[in-house]
Amino acid sequence: MLIGKWCNQREIKLVVIIHIGRIFMKKFTGIIIVFLLIFSLIGCDKYIRDNSPGSITEITLDESLELAKEEKESIILYSITTCNDCIKLKEVLNNYLKNHSVEINEVVLDNEGTTDEEIQSNRRKINTIFSEFNAVPSMYYLKDGKVIDEAIEITTEEELDEWVLKNMLDKK
Repeated sequence: MLIGKWCNQREIKLVVIIHIGRIFMKKFTGIIIVFLLIFSLIGCDKYIRDNSPGSITEITLDESLELAKEEKESIILYSITTCNDCIKLKEVLNNYLKNHSVEINEVVLDNEGTTDEEIQSNRRKINTIFSEFNAVPSMYYLKDGKVIDEAIEITTEEELDEWVLKNMLDKK
């Protein structure tokens, strides 16, 4: 008789524990599902993209060097009007900027001097900020006076978009 009572009490306790566990799991599962939905909709590293038009503003070499030292975000592009890669990049940029709010500051280096001496002097100036600069087109993303990223050899809108996404350059 004593063993029968012990088994019944044990079984009752086990049933109660199982029932409480099921209730907890249902609520816990619901909470997990809600969090998963929220994170899948919002995402941890996603941002809202601004699809208003962007622009290219031509600036001088000296203005670019001052801009590079400022404590704000900026993009600086160095190009030459006769460079085929520069022409191709400008075509890609012009199409891309129709639907992406990215502001680019462009320095057209042949407006800064065309003699060998002027070209070398300009390169030395650029290298004071952008030590890796050695060819055009070269595009740099700066933040707080530091080079965050550079884009070299972008030939398609897809490549440009990868660079923009990586740096969240069209963030609202």
